[in-house]
Amino acid sequence: MKIFRLLARRSLRVGAIVWLAGAIFAFGHFMTPRAPTALARVYEDIGSALNQPGVPEYMKGVVDEGKVQEVYLNGNTLFYTLYRTDKSIDQLLDYYENLYKGPTHEFATQENKDYLLQFAADEDRAEHARRIEETEKLINERYIRFSGKGWGGFSTIVTGKEGTGEWSQDLIKRFTKFKSTGLASDLGDPKIVVAFEEPSTDSTQYFNVWPGADFDHRNIAPRGEDDAAGYDLDDIPRPPSSQRLLTFGQTNGDVRYEILTYKNDGYPDGVLAHWYEAMDDQGWAVSPTFEEGKTRTDEPILAALFAKDGREAYVSLAINGEERTVTSTVVVHKRGG
Repeated sequence: MKIFRLLARRSLRVGAIVWLAGAIFAFGHFMTPRAPTALARVYEDIGSALNQPGVPEYMKGVVDEGKVQEVYLNGNTLFYTLYRTDKSIDQLLDYYENLYKGPTHEFATQENKDYLLQFAADEDRAEHARRIEETEKLINERYIRFSGKGWGGFSTIVTGKEGTGEWSQDLIKRFTKFKSTGLASDLGDPKIVVAFEEPSTDSTQYFNVWPGADFDHRNIAPRGEDDAAGYDLDDIPRPPSSQRLLTFGQTNGDVRYEILTYKNDGYPDGVLAHWYEAMDDQGWAVSPTFEEGKTRTDEPILAALFAKDGREAYVSLAINGEERTVTSTVVVHKRGG
């Protein structure tokens, strides 16, 4: 008997939108590329946890194509629509790049560039010329593309000043205000597209994602050792001395999903033992079928499934060896509201 079945068709799991939203803001916000942060690793762990064979198949959300979906993420509201295409990810992102790149501007005449370069030492002149060209290219592109294995994304900001000489100065003013308020609306109208390969149908799923008007970028990541914005559930006892990294919520049809993510020092066996004991104290029952299935897998599964009053809670652990920490991802599923 095969307890854990891999999906024959890769429909969208509820964790995918969490992961893509986190990737956008953890790898780089809107138009400011930066290296992956520790928070980016958390979102990658969530994506892995919610796509492994042990996740119950019904804990996936099959989203209607083109329908606007609303999600809660760390005190913020995000919206997205899902579409599918026969284009590859690169072809899709090329389309968006051509759509939004707009006209280019020469921000300094060649005469002015040559004038500046004459003050550089002979041995440094070529490098200074390259930097000037790269800076002009970056200013003109006005977008970023990011990618990983089997996925990719594109983001830009529409301000209404595109194609005008005021664009660069206007954007500087917007970013200055954004740094003090954290509100996405101060940047303009962010356009975000994230695409995933769907091998079973040889197509590409892609999401158009946009933040709510009151979306505060500062809520995405926890500050220092404090919890990130969000909430806990009364009967989901978090590990001792843990830090809350994420609170996610979405209602899709008659199904409600909530995802909570915590990080704490320790070892996976001890953290998993906490979940068994603490959930039992709160009246949650362990799924015997799930436990039996764990014994039939080739590799150990650091996960557990609990049930209570028409709800189920799936707990999955991820290990960060460098930090010696354990991340617990809890998916709470309730059908019928």
